Amino acid sequence: MDYAAREFSKESYIKYDEFAKTKISSYLVGLGYTILNSDEDYNHDIVATKKGTKYYFELEVKVGYPFTDMNDYRFDTVSFLGRKSRLREIAEFFYIIICYETGSFVFCPSNIIFNENYKEQLTVNGNNRRGRDEMYRVPKEKCTFIKL
Repeated sequence: MDYAAREFSKESYIKYDEFAKTKISSYLVGLGYTILNSDEDYNHDIVATKKGTKYYFELEVKVGYPFTDMNDYRFDTVSFLGRKSRLREIAEFFYIIICYETGSFVFCPSNIIFNENYKEQLTVNGNNRRGRDEMYRVPKEKCTFIKL
């Protein structure tokens, strides 16, 4: 497989999926969204509406790099998984990365993320993933940080 690091990690999914969906669903409801769907269908993690418009959200949990805002985010770019670009075929979406340690998060719309100028081929050597993968590294100034 060309991108071995893209393999699904059931262990990570079980550990972080409910945490992410609960945190972001609560946040969205507080902003006046109505959650339509957060069931696992291997597409967007959350589908919601607000004022008659449907919105799509993809969630990821980041562990081991605590942050609360752009000032204490230790990298110049935010890395988004290239394999999530397939979701744009369904609908444009907001890609949210939640910090497990602080509960704060960073997000960016998919139409900004999946830009050829931000694409990089990387070798991943993490606890749950190893091998080559495609990432999109977006300047953190183009992302929105929410401190919770």
